[in-house]
Amino acid sequence: MKTIIWLLIIAAFPTNASPPEPVKFCDLLRNPAQYNGKEVTVRASHRYGFEWSYLFCLDCPNLQGHVWLEFSDDLDDASRKALKRQPKDAGVVNITVRGKFFSGSTYGHLNGYKYEFVANSASDVAVVIKGMKSLSEEKSAEEQWACGGKNPK
Repeated sequence: MKTIIWLLIIAAFPTNASPPEPVKFCDLLRNPAQYNGKEVTVRASHRYGFEWSYLFCLDCPNLQGHVWLEFSDDLDDASRKALKRQPKDAGVVNITVRGKFFSGSTYGHLNGYKYEFVANSASDVAVVIKGMKSLSEEKSAEEQWACGGKNPK
């Protein structure tokens, strides 16, 4: 009887749970209800500045493709180190984040976003744009190096 109880406890609390499988960013937008409240890993572009912080990918512009991005307070040291590679104050980077995706409400600055991603891990930061540039400079850089671009970093 004790053996059965211990087996049930071990099965209920796996000790080496693997990280969630990567999900394509556009799949989050195509199937938000399927991923709502679930932990996922995604690679996308992150635009951030004074009052904005969102994920996007050029591959899915017709899917209302901006997802508000928050970083949890309990990021590990490796994630904090990766985020230090981002340009200060504003920019666009390609980034891999793991965390929970949310839909079904409004999120972010002035509740202007249909989706939210709360990241508890960040890695593989690649700078696309440092600071704020003109719209034409940003568009050119994004078309080349952002998620969904010709040669994404």
